[in-house]
Amino acid sequence: MLAMELDHDEAARERYVVSLKWHINLDLGPQLRSAYEGQAKPRFQRQHGRSPKDRHEVRELMLTEPSYQAWGSLSYLAQELMWTAIETEIARMQPALNTGSKVVRPRGSLTVDPAFRAPRYVTAVDIHLQPGGYALDLGEGDVTAGAFYEGATRMYALGQGIRIRGNRALPEVLAELKRQYPRLAPKRILDIGCNIGGSSMACKDVFPEAEVYGIDIGAGLIRYAHARAESVDKAIHFSVQNGERTNFADGFFDLVASGTLLHETSYKAIYNIFQEAHRLLAPGGVMAHLEIPVRHADMDIFTQFGHDWSTHFNAEPFWGTLHDMDVLDPMVKGGFARNKCWQRYISLPNGSRWWVCGAQKS
Repeated sequence: MLAMELDHDEAARERYVVSLKWHINLDLGPQLRSAYEGQAKPRFQRQHGRSPKDRHEVRELMLTEPSYQAWGSLSYLAQELMWTAIETEIARMQPALNTGSKVVRPRGSLTVDPAFRAPRYVTAVDIHLQPGGYALDLGEGDVTAGAFYEGATRMYALGQGIRIRGNRALPEVLAELKRQYPRLAPKRILDIGCNIGGSSMACKDVFPEAEVYGIDIGAGLIRYAHARAESVDKAIHFSVQNGERTNFADGFFDLVASGTLLHETSYKAIYNIFQEAHRLLAPGGVMAHLEIPVRHADMDIFTQFGHDWSTHFNAEPFWGTLHDMDVLDPMVKGGFARNKCWQRYISLPNGSRWWVCGAQKS
C-alpha cells in the first residue's frame, strides 16, 4: 500500500507553509496593484509620456518597486520551503515508499522503458522548482518524483486560496464532455501527462467501462501513479512516453485528454501533441485539454504581468508564451476541422475558474 503518513511535526510544518502562502498570495498579492497604479505607473507616465503598453513593460517597471521585490522574495522562499518540507518527509519514509510501490498482482499495467529520454523542455529546468524535476529517477522502483508531487498537491492549491484538495476540475470537464457529446462512450482513453495518476483515475471514475491509459515522461511519476491506482483497485495502464509521439496504433483511442499539461511543454510540442492526438483518435473521437486560465486576451496588462510570475521565477518558461497563443491554430494544423475546435471557461462550485480547449475528429 502506497501512502505518505505525516507525523505531528511534518503536518505542523505543512500547515505553516500553507499559511505563509495564503498570506503572500491573498493578503499581500492584491496590494501590488495599488503600488502599480499609485506609484509605478505614474512614474512611467512622467518619464515616457504614456502608459505601459504590455506586461513586459509592467514587469520591468515593477522589478524596481520595493513592494514587488519583497513579495517576490517571499513567494520564492515559500515555494522552496514547501519543497524542503516534502523532502524531509520523503527522507524519513523513503524505504516504505519504495516498498509500498511494488504491486504483486496488478489489475492494470506498468511499462518503463530504460532507454527513454525525456524532452529537453522538461529536463532543462526543475518545473515548479521541484527538486530533480519531473524526470527525477533514482533507480529501479524509485518513486521519489511522485512523492514530491503528491506532497505539493497537499499544499499548493490551499496556498492559492483554493480550499479543496486534488484535481476536481477534470471530472467537471469530463462531465461537460458527456453533455456536449451525448454519444461519447469511449472504449479507450489516453491521459497525456498523467503525472501521479489523479487525472487518469478521474477518467476511470467518469467512464468506468473504458480502458484508461496514462503516460508521462517521468519513471518516478509513473511508478507512483501505478501503485496509487492499484491501491484503490483501479485498473489503469501506465507507461513512460512522450505525448508528442507515442507507440499506440492509429485510431486506438476515443478520448485523448490532459489536465494542466500544456503550460509545461513548449510551442513546438503543442503542435506535435495535437497532431499526435489526431492520429490516435478514432473517427468521432474527442480531444480535450484542461488548463489554468490562459488567454492573455481576456486580461488587462497588470493581470497578465501577475500571471507571468511563473515564467520567470517558478521554472515554467513556456507559461507566458502559452498565454499568448491561439491554441486553435495547432489544432487545425494538427488535422482537426476548425468548426470542430473549441475553447471555453468553466467555473467550479468552489469558485475556481478553468480554461478548456478541445476538438472532435471528423
